[in-house]
Amino acid sequence: MNPNEVADGGVDERLRCYACGEVHESARIATTVDGRQMGSHSEEWRVYCEASFVLKRFRTKNTRRGYLQRITEIRGEKAVEILKTEMLRIWAYKQEHKK
Repeated sequence: MNPNEVADGGVDERLRCYACGEVHESARIATTVDGRQMGSHSEEWRVYCEASFVLKRFRTKNTRRGYLQRITEIRGEKAVEILKTEMLRIWAYKQEHKK
């Protein structure tokens, strides 16, 4: 069975590209640090990757605020709220599972 197929022979819908709706050959199921699984071409994965990037790249509240302000100007408040929610989810999980 093709790794992108489900038991009935169809395609795992999580693998559909959010931009074009196709299932690309490179699509795979990706797992987040907190164990959620999603398609590597999904909007959910894009947000997760951006949130992870912001947390790693912008280490202080002020630099994160600056990044989020710029995103507000470009994409709007709703996009920033989605991104902030994901950033908080990742941060909380890592705080809870620190060694």
